[in-house]
Amino acid sequence: MLKVFLVDDEIVIREGIRNNVRWDEHGLTLCGEAPDSEIALSVIQEVKPDILVTDIRMPFMDGLELCRRVTSTMPWVHVVILSGHDDFAYAQEAISLGVKEYLLKPVSAHALEQVLLRIAANIEQERAQQADVNALKRQLDSSSRLLQQSCLMSLLEGADEQDVLQQARKLRMNLLANHYLVMLVSVAGGQFLQVRAVMERFADGYGGAVHLCVRGGRMAALVMGDTVADLEERAYAFAQAIKHEAERGGDVGLRVSIGVPVHRLAALGQSLASATSLMPATDGRNQIMGATDGKYFHGGVPPELMQLNLLPLYEQLQYADADSATAVIQGYLQPLGSALAQSPLMTNYVIVDMLLAASRIVRQCGCDPADVLPETLQVHTLLGEIRSVQDILDRVGGLLARALACRDKHSPLRRSAAVRKACQYIEANYQNPAIMLRDVAEHVALSNNHFCTVFSQEMGSTFIEYITLLRMEKAQAFLKGTDLSSSEIAEQIGYNDTHYFRYLFKKHTGMNPRDYRAAHRKGTP
Repeated sequence: MLKVFLVDDEIVIREGIRNNVRWDEHGLTLCGEAPDSEIALSVIQEVKPDILVTDIRMPFMDGLELCRRVTSTMPWVHVVILSGHDDFAYAQEAISLGVKEYLLKPVSAHALEQVLLRIAANIEQERAQQADVNALKRQLDSSSRLLQQSCLMSLLEGADEQDVLQQARKLRMNLLANHYLVMLVSVAGGQFLQVRAVMERFADGYGGAVHLCVRGGRMAALVMGDTVADLEERAYAFAQAIKHEAERGGDVGLRVSIGVPVHRLAALGQSLASATSLMPATDGRNQIMGATDGKYFHGGVPPELMQLNLLPLYEQLQYADADSATAVIQGYLQPLGSALAQSPLMTNYVIVDMLLAASRIVRQCGCDPADVLPETLQVHTLLGEIRSVQDILDRVGGLLARALACRDKHSPLRRSAAVRKACQYIEANYQNPAIMLRDVAEHVALSNNHFCTVFSQEMGSTFIEYITLLRMEKAQAFLKGTDLSSSEIAEQIGYNDTHYFRYLFKKHTGMNPRDYRAAHRKGTP
């Protein structure tokens, strides 16, 4: 079913649309609503609707600005504008944003249904076009795209930066930014061409901030931003958009890995290497992984290592499989070269760094490093026994392999620290009607899209689904154990709108609150 999200500051309008549109009959579902654009934006990032129906004149942020922000990060969303103002300037701007439906208030349920059905037909047509492999191939193999992809490929493979920039200028590619990262996308099965077409279409909507190429049977994306925060938000929004489109056609075994941010083109190799280290063989799940999902603090780093700007070992290992531990360690040690043998301080640092990475991996999967890796308790003995790089590979590499094996055995049952902290925060604040995704994301120090990705993958539900389920469980407990009215319960669990609470409760349980209470008190399960 296609998902519709409604935004209007007039509760009467929202209730009229919610209660009078024949959602199920037309293969539609109302996945959420909001009284203003600021609240809506946070929720929309979570529920990812197919269609957005929004008023224009609203407090804080008008509907056109909401459209601008939504379509920039979720380009698949079709927008319907509702307005009580027959203003041509509004219509002009709406058209420039890609809005194809502009309705004047008051609008009847029948009129809105007809618009929604037209959009649904357009969406079906888009999906049919995406399935036309021959047409996609002709579109993607245009000479201009191939030249731009060749330029980006040479940059990722270490070509001279100035030569690449000169070539990019000729192709009208702007590759200058303050920060960069590399994203890799792997697709299982026969859906690669379709996913590639989706990525090309979405990248075009980022105004030159995302460039693509095909590399080693995967799609590679260069993402650019003015700040690291801007870069991360754009990368995760782009990744989620790709994942969303892939899932609309079924589980295609999509893997997206997001490399570490770097501040110059010459350092793109680091971002590419970190993205590559996160990309194990596709296991059939749609998943987004980020090299910065696990923060790792290095204290007392020798100056020689600081100058090399190495990616912390833990970040390289957190998604690696046990069999590839030796290769990762070799790649970690290789940039140090002969300096490693000549500097006891550097050698000791590297060994301790590897032991800390191993201990952290074990600890984060819920085990005790002292039990799994007892050698870490005798660090000084271990330092004294290691005489060469090969000793590091043999002795410490074996410890890391055991740590990864422990992670693989236990981590599916564990939640990350960020998600645990988020769940605790939600449990403590679900009664607050104003709690939004961005509040929780800020609490766990992640961007909105980054948190949205991590939370949904670990919990198996979106933030909105999780907090709604929590609130419905609390409501059921109130109905069973108290005489509070529906309006009082709604207020207790974080809803200002009693009608909306009743709508959600019936959608969740199949009964309205009064019938649920009566059934429970009669002893009906």
